Order: sequence, then C-alpha cells, then structure tokens
Amino acid sequence: MSKEIQDDEIAIVIRPRNYDENWKGEVDIELVASENLSMPPKIQAQMLNVATMMSAFLDIAAEYPDVYDLVEEHRNYLMEIELEDQKPLEVIKDGNVYTLSRWTKTKGNA
Repeated sequence: MSKEIQDDEIAIVIRPRNYDENWKGEVDIELVASENLSMPPKIQAQMLNVATMMSAFLDIAAEYPDVYDLVEEHRNYLMEIELEDQKPLEVIKDGNVYTLSRWTKTKGNA
C-alpha cells in the first residue's frame, strides 16, 4: 500500500526498527509534511501539534501502562472489537436476503 502526501497534509510514518524474526516491536516514527502547505500558519501549527502529540503516545505508554490500556480499550470500542468472543464474519443468504454477523459495521441489519 502506498500513498503520496497531498497538499495540506501531514502524515505520521511508522517503520519497524531492527526487525528480523526476533523483532521486539520497536518502531521509528517520522512526521512528513506536504511540500505545499497553503493553509494559515495557525492551522499548520495545530496540525503539527496533533501529529506530535500522537507520536509522543508510545513513549508515555511505555512509562504508564494504564494509559496504553485506556487507549487500547477506546481503540477497540471505535473499531467495534470485542476481544473476548470475537467471531469471524458470517454471511447467511436466504433468497434475496443476506444476513451479516454482528461483527460487520451493520451489526446484522443491512
């Protein structure tokens, strides 16, 4: 998957550090901005603030595991992940009616 940075975009690039079969999950984080940032400096500063706050998360989470757990729980909520009893997608066809399992965004109501 590849994406080119568009005008007025700032991206967080994450790459594995020293990876091999014994990789320990270490990553390098880099902020990349488009060459053409035409928005007002105040908006650029706020976007950079958001990106640097996001990139600082892993350092803080390493020191405070409860913070990591809280963010992971919220991420799972946003992605509708229920780790306790996660099941694969199930699609049932009955004539013209398709019923999707609750693990889809429609939660079976499509």
